[in-house]
Amino acid sequence: MFNRGNQRLSRLLTAVICISTGSAALAASKPPVVTDPQLPPASGSAPRVLLLGIDGVQLEELQQISTPNFNRLQVRKAYTGGVDGEASQQKTSSGPGWSTILTGVWANKHQITANDSDLANPEFPSLFKRLRDARPQAKIASVMNWGTPNTTYFRNEVSGNDITLNGLSDSAVTSKGIELIAQDFDLVFLHLDEPDHAGHSSCFGPAYDTALRGVDAQLGQLLDAVEQSSSDWLVLVTTDHGREPVLGCNHGSQTRQEKTIFIASNKTLNSEFSQYTSDISNGDFSAIYGNPAQTSIAPTVLRYLGVEPQISWQLDGLPLVAAEGVRKLLPGGGSNDFSWYADSSAEVEIFRNGTALTQVDALQRGFADNADVRGIVDYTLVQNNTPVSLRLNKVDIDAAVDWSLSRAYFFRDDSRYVRYNKTADQSDSGYPADTNNSSWPGLGDYAGLITAAFSKDSSRSYYFLSDGRYIRYNNSSDQADAGYPKNIDDNSWPGLGAHATQITAALRWTGDKVYFFLKNGTYLRYDLGDDRVDSGYPKNIDDNNWPGLGAYAQDITAAVKWSDSRAYFFLSNQRYIRYSISSDSADSGYPAKVNGGTWPGLMNP
Repeated sequence: MFNRGNQRLSRLLTAVICISTGSAALAASKPPVVTDPQLPPASGSAPRVLLLGIDGVQLEELQQISTPNFNRLQVRKAYTGGVDGEASQQKTSSGPGWSTILTGVWANKHQITANDSDLANPEFPSLFKRLRDARPQAKIASVMNWGTPNTTYFRNEVSGNDITLNGLSDSAVTSKGIELIAQDFDLVFLHLDEPDHAGHSSCFGPAYDTALRGVDAQLGQLLDAVEQSSSDWLVLVTTDHGREPVLGCNHGSQTRQEKTIFIASNKTLNSEFSQYTSDISNGDFSAIYGNPAQTSIAPTVLRYLGVEPQISWQLDGLPLVAAEGVRKLLPGGGSNDFSWYADSSAEVEIFRNGTALTQVDALQRGFADNADVRGIVDYTLVQNNTPVSLRLNKVDIDAAVDWSLSRAYFFRDDSRYVRYNKTADQSDSGYPADTNNSSWPGLGDYAGLITAAFSKDSSRSYYFLSDGRYIRYNNSSDQADAGYPKNIDDNSWPGLGAHATQITAALRWTGDKVYFFLKNGTYLRYDLGDDRVDSGYPKNIDDNNWPGLGAYAQDITAAVKWSDSRAYFFLSNQRYIRYSISSDSADSGYPAKVNGGTWPGLMNP
């Protein structure tokens, strides 16, 4: 899992033709084929879109070789991977990348967090379904080399396509694409894979360059077919992710090179596409967020085909054709804050969870929601009748239980829980789920009160409530024992009674020790063998007693023992600290954000 030791880079296939440079197209050997982005298209011609996805293209490498057909397009640098450290962060790998391209939202919404994810979240459907719902007679095709998006993520949606093909060679994909262009399909999505295959096989070098030249030639064949058509084709080419620095063998992490993609077009698009700006609130990765986002591809396709994005869709991307909405919408410094870029006055309507909240002038360039809102919060900003959305995660971990060697449970402050697969290092599918008496018999009525928990052994765990009571749970029969909850007092927990309502986390340590962390920044050590708090407690949570935790003594919301050598502390505002039991100190580099990159699925809606 990224940022938690045990790192691993994704190596599976990914591609949707996407290529982007910084501010200029690749050196042209032939004049660009550029037309104005009229909506509707030129009089008498039908709007059609060719979306070409090329897997695993590193923009810098593409710029080093001769690519006469990319030079026929306008090519702009763009970014993938969401915003590092925020709720939208996702792996720079194929599954999340292609799903973002096809939906217009980041992985915290579409929920494809890895290549081996299952069905995407139907609340954020692909552009195939969006187009089919809006235009039942539209001719839609998806033809892929790496067919997992068709066969797995969006399998229920591509069943409505006229053509869906998977596992074809790049040459076969190209030939089929030429055929579909000639047949005037409304939307043709093609996926080529050779660059990613070459990158994984031999890293950067002659084989990778040969693969890039190969897809450039195939792009040329497709552009020739478009130019021979009487329809008005918008051609978009992109890639799903970049590649690791220097060698380029793999990808998956949050580096500038892996986050860098491109978007190329045969038409002049709006300023969100053409104008890079570094005047933004987040300057990470050489201000990469001043470029267009991968999420802009789907709304661009839909708008060009006459399907206007709706507020209720909560798309994270801004269309790159016609009127612009709020540009560069990014999380701000506060937990409910966000910012944007604007250089002129305009009215911006702000919606929270679909309900109108307020109106501000675009030149305000930021907004702080001071309401006490918890859980998943969706903000949508509308300018020029164009919505763009941002999901903020106001969920914290209230308690965690190390259930077994392969499983842990996390209880969140939105009364939901997550079953976490420690072996796969990700949440199990189908979670989060509601904490109720069906999922946790005898515990469900107290879901909103759970503040700490630990497993005593494989058969029994304890759950502490914020009102000073506790519940003993039988792990074997999977239900609370009869007669609970009971009061936390000096009969049931000798030495703990005076602190019953102050407990904020519990950590099962090695041997018979359990640590209880209190709201005031102190802690207690409890001996299960002696069944009492050890003498001399409470003590301060400081860097003498807990090296690396002192500055966060009153921020701790949960703790869990992961193994005999490692524990995790969860802090308010979606942060965590990895703690070494062996060295009895926090690991360097923490706290870190709890997000899709560090704890896949844990903060999903």
